[in-house]
Amino acid sequence: MSTRLALLAMAAGLALAQAACTHDVVYPDLPEPVCGNGVLESGEQCDVSSAGCVGCSTVPTWTCQTPSARGEPAGSCQQICGDGVTGDGATCANPRRDTACDMTGYWAVRTTDHTRDNVVGDLQTSSNWNFYRLSQTGTDFQVVQSLDCGVHVTGSVTVDYTPGSLQGMIYLNREDAESIHGARHGTSAATTGGCAVTFDRWYSIRGAEESYLPQDFGSLVPLTQLPALPAVADPVNGDAVPAGATDPDGDGLPGVAFEITGIVQGVRDSVQRLWKEYASAPGAPMASAAITFTAPGTYDLQESIMRLTQCGDACSLLNTLANPTDSAPVTVTFWFLCKTLGSPRVSAVVAGQPLQNLQDDLTTCANVRRVLPHDPS
Repeated sequence: MSTRLALLAMAAGLALAQAACTHDVVYPDLPEPVCGNGVLESGEQCDVSSAGCVGCSTVPTWTCQTPSARGEPAGSCQQICGDGVTGDGATCANPRRDTACDMTGYWAVRTTDHTRDNVVGDLQTSSNWNFYRLSQTGTDFQVVQSLDCGVHVTGSVTVDYTPGSLQGMIYLNREDAESIHGARHGTSAATTGGCAVTFDRWYSIRGAEESYLPQDFGSLVPLTQLPALPAVADPVNGDAVPAGATDPDGDGLPGVAFEITGIVQGVRDSVQRLWKEYASAPGAPMASAAITFTAPGTYDLQESIMRLTQCGDACSLLNTLANPTDSAPVTVTFWFLCKTLGSPRVSAVVAGQPLQNLQDDLTTCANVRRVLPHDPS
């Protein structure tokens, strides 16, 4: 090609290029993020005046939210007090969960309910403890792991599981996916002023076979419509072992053993059937991101006395039942531990991976009872 032809081709190419650019839009260069201007910009983890934010990057052991679920400015920072827990300053004052209403994590739980005994008419206050691992998706949560951590009753007498019962009951009445009824569910959703929380009705049995519970817990069957519990004619002098009764405490007697002390003493082996459910009251939600909260509930209880021992001449006083009462509230108290077991915050409560070692689980349950002590009021 001649030099003249090459120059003509180059000129034509430039003309086409100029024509192609007539409709292009030229955007201005975006400014670089300015650390310290109070605006969370691209590439910044935080941009606030905080000990947890240095060079617009989050300092280890702090977390910065974008934006905060509690309505704080975008990029606000809190001290991490444990996995899933944040707080203010180096001492982690005002600790709270790092999510508003999500129940995911490990919890110590105490249920408080009341009965009235048929001897002197005193109000009996009962604490029932559980250890839960919960998982939430959307507004629905379910029990992933559970332990039965014991019973304590005060009033005219004091009632506790015997050591054998505490060990024998810890893995019974599972509320997770290992249950033949599937996992127990609940809901926790943001609402005006906090979180609306429910925990579905759950039936349990002590000292008898699962066949005495409804097949479908969601049917909400009253206890009075279920098959009658195993029974004996004479729990003091008899030696019958009725069909359907079990011996979870391993003491050789039907039912689960309770140790009774106070104005009368002895051991009562019984079969008990109960259900409990909870829901925050309309217009009275649980506090958002709370480490601990209490929700009202309802329950029912039936008991059949199998055997009375170690009570001497006072056995007849133990051969009476206590009945649920509406004169005092039923409540469940949740106490958040952490989201994973690697958190130092939980090491003082959880002795090991749940459901792996009986002695570890018994220690965990003892710690659950310690952090949520019995409330006799």
